[in-house]
Amino acid sequence: MMNDHLALLRKLRAASPLDAAPSREALTDHLAARVNAVGATAFAEFAHLQRVAAEALGTEKTAHFARVLREARVSVKAPDRCPWETAARMIASVPVDWQEPLSEQIAISKRGQAVLGKTIWSVDYTKSVLSALERWVTYCDAEGLSLRPTATALHGYACSLVQPVSDRLPTSTGTAANYLQRILAGLLVATRGQFRSDACSFVAADWRERARAQGATTKSGSQLVGASALYGFGFRVMAEANACPMRGIRAATLFRNGLILAVGAALPERARALTWLEFDRTLTLIDRTHIHIELPGEALKYPEARKAHEGYDVIFENAGLAEALHAYRSIYRPLFDDGLHLFPSVHGKRGAITSKHLGRLTGNMTLREFGVRIPIHRFRDNVATEASEHLIGGAYAAKTLLRHVDEAITLRHYDHAEGVTSAREFGDFIEGRRTIPAELIL
Repeated sequence: MMNDHLALLRKLRAASPLDAAPSREALTDHLAARVNAVGATAFAEFAHLQRVAAEALGTEKTAHFARVLREARVSVKAPDRCPWETAARMIASVPVDWQEPLSEQIAISKRGQAVLGKTIWSVDYTKSVLSALERWVTYCDAEGLSLRPTATALHGYACSLVQPVSDRLPTSTGTAANYLQRILAGLLVATRGQFRSDACSFVAADWRERARAQGATTKSGSQLVGASALYGFGFRVMAEANACPMRGIRAATLFRNGLILAVGAALPERARALTWLEFDRTLTLIDRTHIHIELPGEALKYPEARKAHEGYDVIFENAGLAEALHAYRSIYRPLFDDGLHLFPSVHGKRGAITSKHLGRLTGNMTLREFGVRIPIHRFRDNVATEASEHLIGGAYAAKTLLRHVDEAITLRHYDHAEGVTSAREFGDFIEGRRTIPAELIL
């Protein structure tokens, strides 16, 4: 078998750009035989084989080598567990007499059907409430407190959260306020409306106001490098991918990462929405300059009652980004798998990368480039900052761009425009957004 491998290696070294590359089927059989003969060493051999073939035949003709190697090397992981199933299992951590009403709440929310007197919860909010209730139960057991809080007990719990202890870091004031709100929301359901306390609601509102006055502790001005800088960085990463000596998974991943940066700046949505992007479903390439984005309400941060009938529908005009998407779809995307997700997982799991991974990935890339971590959610801040500075409507225009219900949210969290200068390549976005409000022109 070694002779067959060496024979193929010699043949590729002697090939010219006019010769045909081995077919995908032939390469698959060859690699399978080598794996049987020498084990995992065959993968390194095959990667070297592609480098030799790329030098002789060109990167375009030999791109399918990467797909053959990926399919042999990476096993398909089991799909992620249904989040509603995770929420249902979490109920076992709360007192028995709370479990039935909380299970009913999950059933109602999962169906997404409004019931008189019931608020539909998202699956993420459901898990947050159950987690907060579990922590509250643990605290009460340790302190010998009743599970139905008094205002004093609830305030004491919040104070304990923000205090540093030996085995964990303190939470922020905002996180403590969120815990209090979720505990009260969970107790209202768990007791079938029997627990209501104006005093406890006042404590929760007080901590929410403290958090609002303190501001977002996870955000800093150094993270505001500008949407234009992030957008340009994305195209530099894509150029780096194009410059790779062969079209392997490394080049495909680089190009994907560059697209994450560029799309994240051009479409200032949350990470969850970006993971929903799929060719021909939620992202359509209309022509060489126009891109149509149509996201369902489920992908957006809307109240659950709005998700069934409200979504996000916008047309972009951006020749550079459209061209990059066309190239990605035809050249790099097929190297991962035959799926349609814009940002596929590299590690063998079918489907898109997770929103948490998106945040870590963009944070790591921007740390290397700008010296500061800018997770994907902070891209929205950068877009809104430039919009606030340059658009005629200022913060109101940024509010529309980011789909904030209240302009005060934009003013409080995103309007850091003073001293930030927009880069020239973002000018088309500014001018287009100023003159055609019905579409987002980039």
